This record gives sequence, structure tokens and C-alpha cells, in this order.
Amino acid sequence: MRRYVASRSDVSLKAREQHTWAIRHIDAGLGAVSVDRLDRDDVAGWLEGLAAGGELSRRSIQICRNVLRAALSDAVEEGIIRRSPAARVPMPREVVKRAREREIEAWSHEDVQRFLEATADHRWAAGLRLAVLYGLRRSELLALKWDDLDVKGAKLRIDEGLVPIVGGATWTETKNARSRRFIPLDAETIKALAQRRRDQATERLLAGPNWIDHDLIFTTRLGKPIMPRSFDRTLELTVATAGVPRLSSHGLRHTAATHMVQTSRDLGELRAVADVLGHGPEILLRVYAHALPQSVRAIAERIGERAGSSVKATKGQLAP
Repeated sequence: MRRYVASRSDVSLKAREQHTWAIRHIDAGLGAVSVDRLDRDDVAGWLEGLAAGGELSRRSIQICRNVLRAALSDAVEEGIIRRSPAARVPMPREVVKRAREREIEAWSHEDVQRFLEATADHRWAAGLRLAVLYGLRRSELLALKWDDLDVKGAKLRIDEGLVPIVGGATWTETKNARSRRFIPLDAETIKALAQRRRDQATERLLAGPNWIDHDLIFTTRLGKPIMPRSFDRTLELTVATAGVPRLSSHGLRHTAATHMVQTSRDLGELRAVADVLGHGPEILLRVYAHALPQSVRAIAERIGERAGSSVKATKGQLAP
């Protein structure tokens, strides 16, 4: 397993870190078994043990399984084993996850307004606004540069990310072609970004020769990139100060998406929401289906209104 992971020079640092994390669990469950004696029952039993352990989520178990399958498939190609014992082993049906305090999935409109008011004077106010209203991913937000901002066109380019790795963070391209996008900006967000530029100019003067210029919009007071964990800690404090329900950085994106879907009036607007979020329309409808009923009811009401108007018009025509 370690030799396989070390040989993967074609993956990102984040993926390599993920592979290395999976090895710990594979080693703990299967490391004592010789690779030529490993069979399907061993793999299935190991996966069931992870599922029943209550420590890992379904997604984490899926990662462990994928890394094991990839390594064993590579071993088949090298001629170390004849066939992979993990090739056809399914995921466990049920995964026990230890109960823990959970954040709510999305804020209400009132919560969003309270949060924006409470963070209006924060040095990251524009960034928090972009996250909770436009649904930017944390990685996208922390990688934004002034060169990405088109003030005249009132739009923002999203094409990079800053993702956490062991010991810090690394730059990466956006997740896929849909994630590379331009998003339109409202007037208040443009003003917030203008204020951020003025604040940063002051920070640059105060830092003097210690300022490190990365052209980033959101930085430390010395111009350095903001580490993802630092952003999360600051967000936790601002959320507590605002007096709104506990929410993660992903929760800000979920809030933005939910509100945009709920207020969409037709399929064209839903498609535009998908473009703003960097999603495919089919993914948007699947992930945010919970937000659709309100829109569906609105459509039904409009149908009723049109039907009522038609009946009135017909009666008017038939009247003597």
C-alpha cells in the first residue's frame, strides 16, 4: 500500500494526503494479512468492521475502499497477484456514525441578515458576504486575487483554490470545468470589496517591508494567505458573536444555495444558480431538492391564477 501511494506522482498533494490517511485504516485492519492470501471475505469483513465502528463516515469508508481497490488493481498489473480480492466487494449497507452535536444545514433569511449586520465592520466582511450570499467554497474564497475582480463589469472570476494539507495549505485549480466561472456581483458586494481594498492599503502601510504581496483579496495583516483552519476559527467566533445558529464554512455555501433555489422563479433561473455555484444543473436539483417544494407551490399558485383568469375571461365572452 505504501509503495503504491508513493508511486502516485499524478495526483494532487491533497489526494496524496487522503491516500496516506487511508493507509492507516487499511494497515490496522488488513496489514497482518499477506497480499497473496488476502481474499474477498477479509476485505468484506474489514469494511463491515469500519461501518460498525462508529468512527468513520460512509464517505471516509468509501475512500479507504477506493484506495485499497486501486492498489490491489495495480498489484494485478504488476503480476504480484492474479486477481484483486477487493474488485467486487460492495460498500456496507449501513454505517454507524457516533452521534455528535451538529450544525444546522442552513440559516433562515433572518439569520443571514443578522450575520451580515454583525460582520459589516469585520476585515473579512466582503469575504463572508460572498460566502453566505453567493456560496463560494472556502478554498475559492481564500484564493481570490484582485486581478479576479472586474469592477466595471461587476463580476468576479473563480479559477483557483487554497486547500488544507498537513502543515499548511496548497494552491490548486478549481474542482472541474464548471467550477471555473465568472459570477455577477450586486452593488453592495462591490462596495464591500472596495472597502476591503482600502483597508488592505492601510494594512500594507502599517506592515511596511514585512508585507508579502500575493495580490490576494483576503490576507493576514502581513499579506500572507489565510490558512483554512484560521478561517474556520474566525468564522466560529463571528457566528457566536452574531448570535446565530452554529454553522461551518460549507454551511455558508449551503445557505446561499438553498436561498437561491428557493427564490428561483423558473428553470432558467435555476440554471443560473447552478452556474453561480459552479454546479451542474442535475447536481443542483439532486442536492437541493429540499428547497424546491416552495418553488413548486409557487408554480401551482400561478397555474391556478392563470386558470382563474381564463375562466373569468371565458365567462365574460359568454355573457349576453
